[in-house]
Amino acid sequence: MKDIKFKEGNDLFNYRVAAVIELNSKYLFQKMPNDTNYTLVGGRVHFMETTKEAVVREVLEEVGYDITDDEFHVAEIAENFFDYKDNDGVIHKVHTLLFIYKVNISEQANITKDATFVMKDKDNTTLHWLSYDEAKKASILPSVAKRLLEEDTLHYEIINDCKYEK
Repeated sequence: MKDIKFKEGNDLFNYRVAAVIELNSKYLFQKMPNDTNYTLVGGRVHFMETTKEAVVREVLEEVGYDITDDEFHVAEIAENFFDYKDNDGVIHKVHTLLFIYKVNISEQANITKDATFVMKDKDNTTLHWLSYDEAKKASILPSVAKRLLEEDTLHYEIINDCKYEK
């Protein structure tokens, strides 16, 4: 299936899902090579796929865990705007429609509990279990992820993390 995304010049639109995954009061984040920030597990939604189906698929692909219906719910719908400067100095603007799910995995679940391990579908990306206190101190994107460690109610917001001039 095709991802829902399109590019216009240097700019990009993404339709994405992400998960705030909790197990035994620890939270799972990913870290890509050369990145100082932690990010949420997730990815792009496929054409004709619901966000619920997409988050189940992404967690299975990246973490190796098959979420059950009673383990997750949508907690955030956000329009996320950010930009980044690539190695050539070109500024890329990104507009993302993002559905973030809270995933509470039971203690008996068959999932890696090592503090750090390699993502299933990306050899160069690592996954990290962080305690609540570690997560609160860490640099995590999107910025709403820290609030979602505590809250379970559905929110909608516009996140503008653009740092370069428009």
